[in-house]
Amino acid sequence: MSHIIRTVTSCTILAINRTSSRTLRTVLPVHVRTIFSSSAIGLDNFKLAREQYVSHHSPSIDGFKKRFLDSVNKPDAQIFTEDLRNMIMSADSDEEIDAVIQALRKYNSNKLKFTEYHFGSPIMRLLYIRNKPDLAMKLFMDESLKNIFNDSGSALILLNKLVEDKRYDDAIKIFEYGMQRGFSTTSGRAYPTDAVILVVEALYRQNTKQSLAKAKELVTKIIERDADINPRTAAMIALLAIQQNESSFAMEIIGALRSPNLTTIQNIR
Repeated sequence: MSHIIRTVTSCTILAINRTSSRTLRTVLPVHVRTIFSSSAIGLDNFKLAREQYVSHHSPSIDGFKKRFLDSVNKPDAQIFTEDLRNMIMSADSDEEIDAVIQALRKYNSNKLKFTEYHFGSPIMRLLYIRNKPDLAMKLFMDESLKNIFNDSGSALILLNKLVEDKRYDDAIKIFEYGMQRGFSTTSGRAYPTDAVILVVEALYRQNTKQSLAKAKELVTKIIERDADINPRTAAMIALLAIQQNESSFAMEIIGALRSPNLTTIQNIR
């Protein structure tokens, strides 16, 4: 979590769980580290790789792009993995990005593939740097492309963009869609930890009774499948609960943690 940046400073927290026998503490301020840096979600390396690719292939790149666009428009033309990868690394205009998406659909429908390259995260990074979150959402929720965008990396990149743009309802919508469809994770967890952090951050920033109710609903489902939650996730839910005058729930969720070592959690207690 060393790559998580930005802090949200909460208002003064007064009288946590007044009915409890715990020692009451006033914490000023409590910090919650939020939003993943561009480095953490691979944007910096992606931008650098694109710059290097364009620089290295500058003499022939225009010709390659023309051939690529022509092949996309031919119904019987086959899309090769390397060509699609190279177009992702060089696409710059709306027309070229549209061609990437068309090629992706053709590529995905091709039964004969010689490699298993995962295009989900690279395409999400391309749409991130080109500021196309609506298109990214459309692709993520396209059932015909579910095997491309069901990985945790694609969800993380898209959620980070939506939270960064303060599109909290959309971030919640995307995560719930992912929950219903299922995430592909390398950790074995049903719900990727980093994506959970971001959707809870969206709820925390909404800071309403409704967002707290949704947070309770989500955390119940997460615990049912994954047995525990991340301390940072718990900290944001606890702070949200406190701001909505439900300090008893804040203490309940903190008490359920297996390893409550986060400084924020110690402060809340």
